[in-house]
Amino acid sequence: MIELKFHHFLKWDEINEIVESAKNNMVVVKLPNSIYNSPKMTYKIEFMRKNHIIVEVENDKRGRGKKIDDDVKKEILKLYKEGYSINKIASMLNLPKSTIFTNVKDEINKIKTEMKKEELTSLVYEYKEYLIKNDLYHPYIESQFLELKVYVDNNDLENAYNKLKEIIKYIKEKRKEKKREKRKRKGKRKRYKHVS
Repeated sequence: MIELKFHHFLKWDEINEIVESAKNNMVVVKLPNSIYNSPKMTYKIEFMRKNHIIVEVENDKRGRGKKIDDDVKKEILKLYKEGYSINKIASMLNLPKSTIFTNVKDEINKIKTEMKKEELTSLVYEYKEYLIKNDLYHPYIESQFLELKVYVDNNDLENAYNKLKEIIKYIKEKRKEKKREKRKRKGKRKRYKHVS
């Protein structure tokens, strides 16, 4: 039995060599979870299995992640909030990106969500002001904004963005209808003037 471990996406040349080896031996190919589950590898894994090659997820850890203390975590999060990328923070603090991400990924995801939430809230406020100013804000729109607020409050930002798009689309349709009605009334007035 031949056991092969790979930590990269396999090329077809490599796969063909493995298939050749499998003609005389049982071959087990082990891949990291990220590569094994990648859409890029789906067809290749299927092809190897059809050629009697066992393809498995490699469960071996490649190393223990370095722990960082709370002061360093606070500094990383402070820099991230200021707009620095993980790459830039890694070079500034002389730490590997993977160490930073492993130690603060949950906090960074919360920050990202909060930033998106603030951005969306600001956008909603500006749009609401625009609608009020242009006399387009009425009870139906208010109910839609209340629904949007529920999504934002529950951190369901995907549905919140979709609801905002829906509101914008509705307003555009209403504005088009108003323009058409205005043109019709204008056309009727011209005809009446022309007749008299």
